[in-house]
Amino acid sequence: MMKSITFNQLQLRLLLILFILFTGTVCSYRYFIELPKLEESIAKLSEREVDTLSFSISSNLNILSRVSFDYAVWTTTYDFINNPSDDKFIQENNVDNTFISMEIDGIFYLNKDLEAVLVKGFHHIKQIDMDFSFYDFDKYPENKSILPPAITENGAPRKTGFINTQHGPAIFSTTQIRDSDMNGDFRGYLVMIQLIEDKFVEQLSKYTLTNITYQEIPPKEELSRLPNWDDKTEKIKIKPYTDIVLRDMTDNPVAVLRMTHSISHIPDIFNIQSLLFIVLISILFYVVYLTLSIIIINPVKRLAEDLKQHDNLKMYTPINDQYMLSELVTVSKNVNELMQTVQEQNDILSQQANTDLLTKLLNRRGLISAMEHHKELCIRKNVGFNIVMIDIDHFKAFNDSVGHLEGDVALYEVATVLKEQCRRGGDTCARYGGEEFVLLLSEMNHSDLQQKLIQTLQAVQGLQLTHPSSPVAGHITISAGAVMIQPSDVVNFNLPLNEIFKVADNALYEAKNTGRNCFVIKHWCDLKVNH
Repeated sequence: MMKSITFNQLQLRLLLILFILFTGTVCSYRYFIELPKLEESIAKLSEREVDTLSFSISSNLNILSRVSFDYAVWTTTYDFINNPSDDKFIQENNVDNTFISMEIDGIFYLNKDLEAVLVKGFHHIKQIDMDFSFYDFDKYPENKSILPPAITENGAPRKTGFINTQHGPAIFSTTQIRDSDMNGDFRGYLVMIQLIEDKFVEQLSKYTLTNITYQEIPPKEELSRLPNWDDKTEKIKIKPYTDIVLRDMTDNPVAVLRMTHSISHIPDIFNIQSLLFIVLISILFYVVYLTLSIIIINPVKRLAEDLKQHDNLKMYTPINDQYMLSELVTVSKNVNELMQTVQEQNDILSQQANTDLLTKLLNRRGLISAMEHHKELCIRKNVGFNIVMIDIDHFKAFNDSVGHLEGDVALYEVATVLKEQCRRGGDTCARYGGEEFVLLLSEMNHSDLQQKLIQTLQAVQGLQLTHPSSPVAGHITISAGAVMIQPSDVVNFNLPLNEIFKVADNALYEAKNTGRNCFVIKHWCDLKVNH
């Protein structure tokens, strides 16, 4: 005969069964669903951190490559290799401030026979002279791998990478020395290096928001298992750190960098919060059900969906980080920090892509974007604008007279004055290329534009930058060509910016032919019939 039980006993047994079932369900869910999702998120975070490190290293190489290219593809450098006794060139290119400002530690000019014509090593942080010998290719023949192919046709081949020196590992950039138009015969190479020291690693840590340190180069067998810095990131297993190898052009290791990941372990299955959670919702099954849905299932799904959506759409906006579970809060906050880092990197790249490095003005790409904005304002809101092309008079003669470095200083000062002329919110100043600038001015009448151009010419003259080779004046002057665009010039909701820009360019040439140090203003409405 079955023994009867009381209702309380039945409730207790049911509660115990529910507790066991619920506890088993929660543990199973956490072990088979939640933790794998967290593991995937943490692994993805680690992968992005490694990708950010690779991107930062690549950025350093690209910056050094651009600087090396600018100095190698320069007529003065091209002439110096044939005439190494040019004291003026030697003095201008052995200035310590050059190394400090460009953050480099060595510049080496080699002729086509790989003989050193002009070399200088200077530690840009310690500010002390240094001797290097890696360019002694008789002693170190393997270092010839840093040289690009010596082609003779148009172009200036270059190489970047890593190299061991007697002062430690370094990044290098080698560019074939050519004339500024990249014509002429092959004359030699320009090599620039930057030592990979603590400041280099500190900059990498700043960009990645992780701790990066040097490691001793391990034995060959262990080294072969480490990825190179530019290898495509595969799925990373969750671990405290990732080591990457920097190799020279002969595939020998130069340095090993260790990135300590921001999250390095999977949370435990049980913690105080989860145990308290199980106890509380085991008292009330309904609370268990609601809690399971609201606090665990939905948030994890939302986190995974947010991560998946951001990953698919390449979005870098913050995801929701308001969760009850600390693990989800930790993961979401770390993901947000990484997204913020990526966004900051994108902003830096965008600024670099749209800004001229020397003058800090918009470059041609940024100018095109600004012109499109003014075009839309003219089409949609009937706001006219003006395009002014400006050229420094006889600037090549200025460079030939005083040197490339003084030319850069003059470009910067003229750019500063031109930028000061753009005082209204809609006005823009850009460097179009070489010694040419563009003012993009919001709507104004002919008289106001004429007055603005007079002020601009006077402002540049006010710099009193001596120009020893100018037939126009004893100081630097400019010529300008302007075109005025009115809302009435819009036809079929369109403005031909390329054609308008050509008119401004023609006006500039007309100003030059008139005698320079003057300006010419055109009205697009008077010319568009011919276009």
